Amino acid sequence: MYRYIGGLLMALMFLCTGCPEEMVGAPCVPETDKGEFNIDVEGVTWSLETGSVQCATRICLTQIRPNQTASKGNCEEQNNLEACWKGNNGPVQLKFSFCSCRCMDAEGHKYKDNTDKYDDLCECPPSTVCEKVMEPIDGGPPNLPGGYCVPSCIHTPCSPDPNTGEPRICTPSKNSDEPWKWYCAEVLDPVESN
Repeated sequence: MYRYIGGLLMALMFLCTGCPEEMVGAPCVPETDKGEFNIDVEGVTWSLETGSVQCATRICLTQIRPNQTASKGNCEEQNNLEACWKGNNGPVQLKFSFCSCRCMDAEGHKYKDNTDKYDDLCECPPSTVCEKVMEPIDGGPPNLPGGYCVPSCIHTPCSPDPNTGEPRICTPSKNSDEPWKWYCAEVLDPVESN
């Protein structure tokens, strides 16, 4: 009997020690470029993956938007994907993928004023903002539309460095103890290929 219980506890322990799950705001890698659901909202493309094993919430959210600080340069001369991702002074498009949770329903109710007890909404942690991301999708789940927690410097694009005037982009933390904290960093010059 004790061997059976001991074996069962060991098996449960091994099952629970898989890949670490990241919290809201931590970077994630989506399984596909399009996600399960995607939509354009005011020139920004959002894609949502609801079964991400990397995220504790199971939601990996991706935002793709134009980089307002980069000139089109190579993209206008050669209209291909690689040239359009590498502008003269940084990427022409910015792509961010991060773990998230649904913080607002389609009617605009947030965590504290949600009247539907079956509609789980989260409260966004510090350094994130609740932003409307998904509109209702024909045939999509009813609890998908609404707002999701987005890192602050993705929600409000970084301004240029006040001292140098150099452009900056939102970057995930290099601190492995706080992967959810994003910050504004200078854009590195694109590597010239030989």
